[in-house]
Amino acid sequence: MAKQKIAIFTYSLLGGGAERVVSNLLLGLQSDFDVHLILMNDIIDYPIPENQKIHYIENSDMYESEWKKLIKIPILALRLKKYCNQNQIELILAVMNRPNYIASLAKALGMKCRVYISERFYTPFFCNKNSFGGKVKVFLVSNLYPKADILLPNSKGTEKALKEIFQVQIPSIVVKNPVDVTFIRQKMNEEVTDVDFNQFTFVCLAAFRFEKNHEMLIDAFAKLKNENCRLLLIGKGILKEKIQKKVDELGLKEKIHFIEFTRNPYKYLVKANCFVLPSNSEGFPNVLLEAMCCELPIISSDCRTGPRELLAPNTDVNKQLEKGIEMGEYGILTVPANADSMAEAMKSAFENPALLEQYKSLLLQRAKEFDKPVVIEEFKQILMGKSIV
Repeated sequence: MAKQKIAIFTYSLLGGGAERVVSNLLLGLQSDFDVHLILMNDIIDYPIPENQKIHYIENSDMYESEWKKLIKIPILALRLKKYCNQNQIELILAVMNRPNYIASLAKALGMKCRVYISERFYTPFFCNKNSFGGKVKVFLVSNLYPKADILLPNSKGTEKALKEIFQVQIPSIVVKNPVDVTFIRQKMNEEVTDVDFNQFTFVCLAAFRFEKNHEMLIDAFAKLKNENCRLLLIGKGILKEKIQKKVDELGLKEKIHFIEFTRNPYKYLVKANCFVLPSNSEGFPNVLLEAMCCELPIISSDCRTGPRELLAPNTDVNKQLEKGIEMGEYGILTVPANADSMAEAMKSAFENPALLEQYKSLLLQRAKEFDKPVVIEEFKQILMGKSIV
C-alpha cells in the first residue's frame, strides 16, 4: 500500500527550537509517510533522513526586509500550490508564521491538499498593533490562518490567543514539542575540552535574537559578579556581537563565556549547575525540555508561552508573575524582562544547593512526558486524521 504523501514546510533548518522539531518529525515520520521537505532557505543545521526529498520554493536571504517578505507571499503561495498539486501532496504541515501565511494563502488559491499550520511562538508578541508592521501581521494572521484546515499550536496559551485575539476559529489540537530523551542522554556524556567546570556555572542555550533577551540576563548576572560563579552563553545569531560588546563594557569578560552553536550542547548542560532562560517570548521552549533531560535545574522568565506550562503545570496558564520569583513544581519562574527578579532567582539557586537537588530529582521523569516517540505518535495520529477535534 502506497504511503500517504505529506509535506513539511518551513523556512529553513537553521539552529533553533522550531527547526529541531522539524528535524525530529522528519526522522520520526519517514517510516509511515512519504515525506517531502519544502524550504525557503538552504541552511540545514540539524540531521534529516538520508535521501530526504527537498524542494526549495526560493533560496532567500534570511535578513531580507520585512517589505520584501510581505510582497513575496502571493508569489511563494503560487509556487507552493504548483509543487503540491503536481506532486499529489495530500497534506502539508506548515511550521512557523511565515510558512503558515503562505500555505494558508495557497489553500485559498486552489491548492488541493489539506493544510495544517503549526504555530511555534506566542503570536501576540510578534504582532504589535502599535506599529505598521505589527498591524500587517495581525491582518495576515486574522485573515489567512482561518483558510487552513487545522491549527496545531504547541501551547495552551498560544491556542487561546489565536482563538480569542485573532479569531482563528478552526479546529485545533495542542501538540507539545518532542524531545529525544535517549539521544540527549547519550550525547551528554561526551567529553568537554574547552570549559573547566571548576565553579558554579549558569548556562543559557538560545539564539542571539531580540526575543531571547540576553541583555537582561547579563544585567542580572552583573549583580552576582562578586560571587564565585560564571555564565555560559551557547548559540549564534545576529545580536551576538552586540551582546559581546555589552559584556566587555560591563567588565564581565572573565565571568561570561561564549560558546559557538553546537549540535551537542548537552555535554555542557549536564556539567553546569543551573539553566537560565531570559526570554521575552517563547512558544514551548525546547531548551527547557533539553535541560530537564540533563537533570539540570531551571530558572526561566515567566514569558508567554510555555515556561509556566512546563515548570508550574498545576497553576493557571493565564497567570503571569508580576513581582519577585515563584518556586514552581519543576523550576523557578521570574518576572519577564526584569533583571532584579532574574538576579534574585539566580542568587537563590547559587546559595541553595539543596533546592537544586530537589529540582534535579524530578526533571528527567518530567522530560519523559514529552519524549520523542510519545509526541511523534501524537503527530502520526493527527496526520492520519484520527485525532481531529
